[in-house]
Amino acid sequence: MNKELIIEEMYDCLDSGNLNCFENQVKNYLEISDINTASRDLATFLVKQYTAARADTISRLMEIIIRCNPTIALINYPENHFFKIVMISGSLDLFECYTEEAIEPHLEDSSEEDYKEYYKKLLHMAAKLNTLYADQYQPQIKGQDFNGAFPNSSDSRLLSIHPEDFEIMNDLVDKYNTIVGRRDIIKALMTMAGMKF
Repeated sequence: MNKELIIEEMYDCLDSGNLNCFENQVKNYLEISDINTASRDLATFLVKQYTAARADTISRLMEIIIRCNPTIALINYPENHFFKIVMISGSLDLFECYTEEAIEPHLEDSSEEDYKEYYKKLLHMAAKLNTLYADQYQPQIKGQDFNGAFPNSSDSRLLSIHPEDFEIMNDLVDKYNTIVGRRDIIKALMTMAGMKF
């Protein structure tokens, strides 16, 4: 079976809600792929599935992938693909999964100094990625990019949003939540690195 077919099978497993099937397909993928390619491709698979509403589910999928081969989440440290999707999403659920399943077991026998140094390197990468992603955001101006709310004529307590604005408003809320999530991840990394803020 080739990689594309395995990825299709992974989607089918998710559609049917079969996590055992998903795990088996991840194992199949890992058998036919080198670890660098698998890390990139499986992280890409997760980020394509990610929405804030599905953060818990995606973190469960990340957990399954990492448990199949923990090295997948540690290679190319600190620029690992799994860490990048944590920062892209700004999801604390994914961050907690990443640290609990990959980093903490890896650092289990480390000295306190090595432990803090490991997290400092992740903190620097997180700050770099945060700047990179934040620079891509463009301002959205009410009246220019969207109309904003207007009173409903039948009930002055209710506001209506033009249907064309729903997508823009949802995107704004997602970006805001991502920014807040990244801030919280950076704070958590600072704590783990032994820094005070």
